Amino acid sequence: MKKAILIALSIFITTIIFNVNAKNYTIPIYKAYHINETLNNFEEYQVIKVVYIFGKKLKNVSLLASQEILIKSIKDNYSNYITQRLLKEWIKDPSKAPGRLTSSPWPDRIEIKTVTKTDKNTYKVEGEIIEITSAEVISKGVAARRSITLIVRKIDDCWLIDEVTLGNYK
Repeated sequence: MKKAILIALSIFITTIIFNVNAKNYTIPIYKAYHINETLNNFEEYQVIKVVYIFGKKLKNVSLLASQEILIKSIKDNYSNYITQRLLKEWIKDPSKAPGRLTSSPWPDRIEIKTVTKTDKNTYKVEGEIIEITSAEVISKGVAARRSITLIVRKIDDCWLIDEVTLGNYK
């Protein structure tokens, strides 16, 4: 009983701390995930939350901006969710970073399809970047889908995205 209370309390405190830093994003759980399954694995939930918040930041990074603005935008929007190694890679070559390619459609979110633990400190997350236009905001539709694979690693007790592979548009 005491162990269950301690676990619940630690999850509650961690959630409060994480939510303050994440600006209280609500995470919808897509097709492959049921809320009970995800809450039973808090570690997996943390990985999903990092990917979800990162996905919401994609629209803020205009890949057509000047080099100086693009680098600042990458730092401002992604640095809390990616490793220093990946941040350095994208600053060196911003064309490798995901973001907004045009004014419309724009990336709205990442829909997570699968989450696979590959080792003690690593998860592979596969999903799709969902792009929308103002019409899809109203209709709740999708203008475009692009596959994405992310490798999320635990570094200094923090789950951070360490690799991103963008696929083709569907």
